[in-house]
Amino acid sequence: MSIVRTIHGDVDASTLGVVNAHDHLIRVGAGEVYIDPDHLLIDEDKAVEEAASFVAASKRFAASGTIVDMCPASSGRGVLKLRDVVDRVPDLQVIQATGFHQQKVYLEWRQSWVNQYTVTEIADLLIADIVEGVDANDYMGPLVKRTDIKAGCIKWATAYGRITDWEVKTGQAVAIASKETGAPINTHVTAGTCGPEQARFLVEHGVAPEKIAIGHIQRNWDPWVHEQITSLGAYVELDGTNRIKYVPDNARVNLIKTLGDKGYGKQILLGTDSGKASYQKAYGSVSGIDYDPAVFCPRLIDDEGVDPAYVQDLLVNNAATFFAFEPLAG
Repeated sequence: MSIVRTIHGDVDASTLGVVNAHDHLIRVGAGEVYIDPDHLLIDEDKAVEEAASFVAASKRFAASGTIVDMCPASSGRGVLKLRDVVDRVPDLQVIQATGFHQQKVYLEWRQSWVNQYTVTEIADLLIADIVEGVDANDYMGPLVKRTDIKAGCIKWATAYGRITDWEVKTGQAVAIASKETGAPINTHVTAGTCGPEQARFLVEHGVAPEKIAIGHIQRNWDPWVHEQITSLGAYVELDGTNRIKYVPDNARVNLIKTLGDKGYGKQILLGTDSGKASYQKAYGSVSGIDYDPAVFCPRLIDDEGVDPAYVQDLLVNNAATFFAFEPLAG
């Protein structure tokens, strides 16, 4: 039977409600924070405030809300803190990721355990996150202390305009972990590059296309590029809303309309990727994790003429299908 694996255990996909397919509530440190301290998200009270705003905005569309926390291995996961946050927000569920960010955020990548271990050994660590429980120390070593909090999806990330040798190795491990556990893969592309290449790489390594979502791909607002992904049977994830420094939201609106017209409307996930303090309302931003149900999707219905049933797919139904899997291990 298909389940969705959340911080509080396995649940039926029908309970997810509105899903933010890529965001960040807690990040306790590691390389990305060293590069830019704005990525530090350690305040549980502010995480509660941010998550509660998301759930409240979701009520227009569903009775509950789910946030996929996409902080992967050795990137600042604080799963015990994150569970405390979820416990304080009624009608909220959270899916924790495992997997890897792009090479450059692992500052010690030349000496990292990814270089020291075989692909199979790396895959085994990801599998253990999913079927046993995430390491309380986030694989920052040397001791591993398993929690009872299991990961429910796998992240894979690549560099700008290329897939480095290090990322090829992590991608191979991610593919094995997905095939062995059934868990879906939700990716990071850098500045909209390598999306079709990611999808083809994972398919070539035996991952079923419907288990793949290519994230941040709205940064490339060419519908032809998106169709290269959806025509394979994979999903595109459109996130980073209200990030005007990259692209205005009307590009996202146009992508949603174009992909829907081409018959790919059920292969789209939405997220906000508000992974910096300056991107969240609780820290003073004018928008935050609630942006899709609070602003963007009401805009689609009320001002852009998008069918409310299509919006319900974007917010609720597509993610319920994508994040559900039949556990194949553990």
